[in-house]
Amino acid sequence: MWSLSLSKGLLQTLNARYAAFSFNDTHVALDILPAWSKSISRFMRERKSGHPPAHTLKELVLETGEQWYQKRNHRFSRSFASQSILEEKVENSINPESIKPNANRVPRLSIDQKKGLKHLNISTDTLILGDCATMIKRAYRGMAKVYHPDKGGDGEKFKELARAHEIMQEWAENPRFRSSNSLPGSWSYNGYKNRWSPPLWR
Repeated sequence: MWSLSLSKGLLQTLNARYAAFSFNDTHVALDILPAWSKSISRFMRERKSGHPPAHTLKELVLETGEQWYQKRNHRFSRSFASQSILEEKVENSINPESIKPNANRVPRLSIDQKKGLKHLNISTDTLILGDCATMIKRAYRGMAKVYHPDKGGDGEKFKELARAHEIMQEWAENPRFRSSNSLPGSWSYNGYKNRWSPPLWR
């Protein structure tokens, strides 16, 4: 996305350690975690009808850059101008860890293991949080009540469920993960590398 490349100059000026870009039907948001702060500053702009997110992000970047130059014209130092702009947009309700891409772990799964998750009706996030073996067993017991033939369930689906449970229990005994430089559902910026990474879709 060309507008993300345009934003790099602003992010470097604001001394961003990490940043995240996201959007919905009505707004775009640029969340910035500067190197000197433990709080995220959120910059938002409303999307005009028919304008793609990239166009609205460009407007947001240019507007913020203009505000920075205005502060410089008032004899503010570069660092004070950056700090002033960021402090005006601090959003304490956002967890700073949420935009650190190197904190993400993604389960490494085979095709059969992905099918097993679907049969057990659990998400990949379940494998990241807490004791995944216990969660898999709990999901199996819940689904078994639905599909067990003695309970009036479908025998074939129960066999598939039992196989899914076996496959996922094997994975839980030796879980494998891969690190990701991406964030779920939003573009992520790493100030160490001055690079944007596309969203992670699980």
